[in-house]
Amino acid sequence: MSAMIPDLRLRVINPDDKGWVIYEYRGATIRSQGVHNRLLMDGHPMHQRFGGHVDLLQSWVDAWIDHQRLPPPLVWPPRK
Repeated sequence: MSAMIPDLRLRVINPDDKGWVIYEYRGATIRSQGVHNRLLMDGHPMHQRFGGHVDLLQSWVDAWIDHQRLPPPLVWPPRK
């Protein structure tokens, strides 16, 4: 039964040689260097973008995986 429950924990991988702390969350990689946090997730509209706190980037990943959209106030696709 536990195999059916997704792992929603943020896991710390290791710091890299440039001082970035690397997290893994639901298949995404979040690189953090204090206030600078970068999301790496192929197919995500915010892939390789910098965002706020790690918790904010987690909400981007959750919304995309669970609903194929970004949380408010972000909009995808961009309005014309």
